[in-house]
Amino acid sequence: MAENISNISVRFVKGVGPKNCEYLKKLGVETVEDLFFYLPFRMEDRRHPVKASQILKMGNLNTPLFFEGVVRKIKIRRSPKRRTQFIEVEVFDSEGGAVTLVAFRQRVKFLARAVSVGSRLAVFGRAEPTAEGLVMYNFDFEVLEKGMPTLSFFRIVNFYRVTRGISLSRFRRWMWNAIKVYGERIPEFLPAKVLGKFSLPGRSAAVSGIHFPDDFPSAARAYRRIKFEEFFIFECAVALIRNILKKRRKPHRYILKRNLLTRWKKTLPFAFTAQQKKAINEIFDDMLAEKPMNRLLQGDVGSGKTVVALAAALLAAENGKQTVFLAPTLPLAMQHYETVKKLTEEINVEVEVLTGGVKKGQREKILSQIASGKCDIVIGTHALLEENVKFRDLTLVIIDEQQRFGVHQRALISQKGIIPDILVLTATPIPRTLALAVFGDLERTTIRQLPPGRKPVKTVFSTSEEAWRIIRGEVEKKLQAFIVYPLIEESDAGSGKAAEAAYKVLSKDVFPDFRVALLHGRMPSSRKQKIMEDMASRKIDILISTTVIEVGIDIPNATVMVIENAEKFGLSTLHQLRGRIGRGKAESCCIVTSSSTDEMAIRRLRYFTQCHDGFALAEKDLELRGAGEFFGIAQHGAMDVKFSYNRTLEAGFGEVSDLRVIKEACRAAFSLVGADPELKFYPAVRKKVYARFGGRLHLAKVS
Repeated sequence: MAENISNISVRFVKGVGPKNCEYLKKLGVETVEDLFFYLPFRMEDRRHPVKASQILKMGNLNTPLFFEGVVRKIKIRRSPKRRTQFIEVEVFDSEGGAVTLVAFRQRVKFLARAVSVGSRLAVFGRAEPTAEGLVMYNFDFEVLEKGMPTLSFFRIVNFYRVTRGISLSRFRRWMWNAIKVYGERIPEFLPAKVLGKFSLPGRSAAVSGIHFPDDFPSAARAYRRIKFEEFFIFECAVALIRNILKKRRKPHRYILKRNLLTRWKKTLPFAFTAQQKKAINEIFDDMLAEKPMNRLLQGDVGSGKTVVALAAALLAAENGKQTVFLAPTLPLAMQHYETVKKLTEEINVEVEVLTGGVKKGQREKILSQIASGKCDIVIGTHALLEENVKFRDLTLVIIDEQQRFGVHQRALISQKGIIPDILVLTATPIPRTLALAVFGDLERTTIRQLPPGRKPVKTVFSTSEEAWRIIRGEVEKKLQAFIVYPLIEESDAGSGKAAEAAYKVLSKDVFPDFRVALLHGRMPSSRKQKIMEDMASRKIDILISTTVIEVGIDIPNATVMVIENAEKFGLSTLHQLRGRIGRGKAESCCIVTSSSTDEMAIRRLRYFTQCHDGFALAEKDLELRGAGEFFGIAQHGAMDVKFSYNRTLEAGFGEVSDLRVIKEACRAAFSLVGADPELKFYPAVRKKVYARFGGRLHLAKVS
């Protein structure tokens, strides 16, 4: 029996060896299976070379193209202005047409060594017409030799994210060698009926088809198959967890006494909306039932989810039980603490906050109160997951911004009680299909109605200069403003403005007469908290920030938000950010700026300025960016799928919709688990699911 490819070291692939094996390890590639599922991020069509005469007739020379020919002249020159060497390589096609390759600096020696007069070259790049003829400055090339097949030309060519020490051409060669030797040994685990029903290629064919496709349709089929299996495994885990939860019965029971709840309701300075009342009734029905509650409460920014969650906590409190309220960030935890304290100050409820920033003496006092049961509601960050946090009688777990925690942390906090009720909140409106797929173990309640008095925030697409003028006008009226950047430092990722550099310029040159502060996620917790307190007490006029303010910031006096390089954010994130203003009585304005030339990005921002419905924006986000981008899986690990949507890659061979694949995978997984709840008849599927999610399934059973 052949050895499983998941156990075969990548160093046994022809051409890799021990040294290159260490380079590949940096990419997370250690086995042959890892190599096969290290997938490309972009494809280029290099199947058909064009002649120089065809290039000259083309209307758009911005498109990179493939040119093939023979080297006739090589000249190394020195630039009189730059005083640097450059090389010119004239390549002639079979019709006598020519393209001149021009390279500078390090590429001069490299090109001079690699080519000689008479060499046959394949070249890919943008050709520019000049007085002397066609020129390419940025290009990929390969010397074509008889009997040596090329993996970078005369085919659809893949691009991979590689590390220093590995060239793309070598990586492609290793992939080719691995598929030749081990390609037929890729084990299939999807049932034949699933493959047939959804017209999916086999796993081996999919791996070959994604790395070395014959054409774009076959690449699309391979891409869809690999997406499907990732989502399918995830959905099987969701279905299994749902089955486990359905069997559980909680040892505690609540009685709706109404003494605490009725007194509390009378102290509120507002009346519940119809949808808030409906949400509270659904939650109370769950809490009064024998089965533990597992409910997702989703609502647009400012829809009043916190007060609904607080009603659930008070039902637990009037039964002598404890509630933990888990928030993903310190600002959000503190915001919830301030809100809950304010809303319960007239009733006898003990509320505490526990975060990583609490000092040792105070922390020990709070831990003692939690352990003794004197504390009814505990609000905090991931610090509450630590082992030394003990509860006397925890029966309700409220988790805000579920996608920032994931199933694993939800299970960990649940273990601090005996089968507690779980209420999950999210201000990111989640399309129904995605909600079922990602939160299939949760019942869902939605609040779409905003409380009376909330005004829509005027949203415009403008320039930074106009934004600074508007900010100045608002601050002069004693109001406040946010300016948000996608990066902390210029070097963080790609191009774009960054918060730290902007702070230096804006505080000194643009707003020297105003109080300007900087806030970002790398600051110590105590510093972040101090800045937010200063913003709330109006000691800061303008706060420059990253998306650390996306949730949990409530500054009613802030009326302007400027989002720079807005194209770098998803629509749902933009909507979350916009929700930080418009909380007071004054008219508010959100200004988005962008220097992008990407038509799709600009269209997306135009849509954002016209739409104020978070659910509509969420649907559009899913349509445009895919499920992985929608949840930011790289940052939050919500969906736990390794391979998700890539607009650049997808553009190469047509539409492969995440939404459609999720629907299909969800349907297939729930059908399979429904017919075989323990996957006894599908051991290959069971093995995959438990290898990936076994810990979570175990936690779901014991918590």
